[in-house]
Amino acid sequence: MKIDNIDMEIISCLNKNGRISNNEIASKLSVSEGTVRNRIRKLTENDYLKVKGLVNSNQIKEKQVIFLGAKVAVSKDLEKTAEAVSRLEHVNSTSIVTGRYDLIIEVFLEPYALITFLCNDLANLDSIVSTETFMTLQNYNKWI
Repeated sequence: MKIDNIDMEIISCLNKNGRISNNEIASKLSVSEGTVRNRIRKLTENDYLKVKGLVNSNQIKEKQVIFLGAKVAVSKDLEKTAEAVSRLEHVNSTSIVTGRYDLIIEVFLEPYALITFLCNDLANLDSIVSTETFMTLQNYNKWI
């Protein structure tokens, strides 16, 4: 599926306000409501778009955004390891990156639960050989 300017404008409208109606989007873009509805359906079915509710991470005081830099034992296992990490509970995202680490992992959990996550969940993946933890102190425009 190729996305065009109308698709990008629909995504932009939803990014600004996920509760905006299809009629409002259609009016802004000068297209029909059916066009918007069908395009949103195609975008979601093809994994270009996911519409969901997000919370301001600073407002959930008992949890914290934590980033982990992780090294993987064998480079050929990067994708398999990243996919396995992304399926772990509390993981918001996993990215294969360049530089000092192979993966950057974002988790959202209680700070006291970090040791359990590291020693149980992440340690069960044999391909992770080391990690470094970065606990956020304050987040700006960070929605989870």
